Amino acid sequence: MSLPEVEQALLDAARLEPEQDVLVLGSGALALGAHDRVGDGWVYVVRSQVDELEELLVEAHAAGASGVAYLVGETPVLPLPDGAVGAAVGRIATDDGALAAAAEELARVLSVGGRASFAEPDAGAGEELARALAAAGFEQVEVGRVGEEALVSARRS
Repeated sequence: MSLPEVEQALLDAARLEPEQDVLVLGSGALALGAHDRVGDGWVYVVRSQVDELEELLVEAHAAGASGVAYLVGETPVLPLPDGAVGAAVGRIATDDGALAAAAEELARVLSVGGRASFAEPDAGAGEELARALAAAGFEQVEVGRVGEEALVSARRS
């Protein structure tokens, strides 16, 4: 599967490993790309709209991808138990004022040493996301560029 440059960079920064469970906040292409890398691991796709999840389900079935779970939710309140995933990738809405809560929630669902990588179209918002992740206890927080977007990556301590 050929992924757009940003999605490829997100998956690379998360350092996904075979049989690892991963949280995806984003497109069907990103979820299927994560599935290709983790193989027998689970990919949990969280979206706030049921119709978006239904579209992703159709894409996964068309690609023959199993081990993909679709959950209704949002980043500030993720429908996963503590330490459930080894990686999280995608996009976080940074305009709703809940960025600190989202970073704390990501820290909760990621296992110790888990990696997170997120794209943000606005460089300033990328820096804000990096600060929120650091405040939530993430380490090795880095902000880079992929094309026109900021790529924020971090490791849960």
